[in-house]
Amino acid sequence: MNVSDRISHITNWISNYAKSNSNKTFELVVGISGGIDSAVTSTLCAMTGCKTIVVTMPIYQNLTETNRGMEHCSW
Repeated sequence: MNVSDRISHITNWISNYAKSNSNKTFELVVGISGGIDSAVTSTLCAMTGCKTIVVTMPIYQNLTETNRGMEHCSW
């Protein structure tokens, strides 16, 4: 499976999950730490077209990672 097909598969799965398991708002909430995992997850969620709310959730980490998470939330 190439990258664009994989992205499409994942975003379709997230969208279908949101539509079958939420009230009619289709909102997604993602905690952002500043790492790559939460950045990729929140980006894929945003690509679904569902309203995506990101919340910074810093852990015991370097301040630059927390700042990177804040920048991602703004993006």
